[in-house]
Amino acid sequence: MALFLAYVIKPNAQELAEAVGRPPATFGDAVKAAEELRSLGAGAALASLGGDGQLLASAEGTYYGTAPVSPDRVRSNVGAGDAALAGFLIAGGTGPDALASALAHGAAAVQLPGSAMPTPSDLRAGAVRTTRDLRLDLPVSAMPRTTGATAV
Repeated sequence: MALFLAYVIKPNAQELAEAVGRPPATFGDAVKAAEELRSLGAGAALASLGGDGQLLASAEGTYYGTAPVSPDRVRSNVGAGDAALAGFLIAGGTGPDALASALAHGAAAVQLPGSAMPTPSDLRAGAVRTTRDLRLDLPVSAMPRTTGATAV
């Protein structure tokens, strides 16, 4: 029985851990957690892993991507997940192109003050990289290690 009927669910790393009851230590763990959410009724799971990028699990497969932002350019992570979700939906909400748009929007958002949403001129699509080839044994560093910490 499906627990939720959602086209897409967009957790950050902490929310992903809370949803499945365990923190993903590796990218393989994150993929398994995203697939668990899909098995509960989500059509797709778009997981933000902070500086480690984003993971998309859907019926089309699993994709991973990054849009590196220099630490000195990060101003606020407030609203970055919302911006990423908006970018995902703007690009059709499916597949690697939508993931790339999510990454570009999220990366732009963290470089803006407060909860400002990025505009098209803020996006740097050329910095985005997506792939289906992900080393599942690599650690996920976005997981907060202390109570109260958050990930983008």
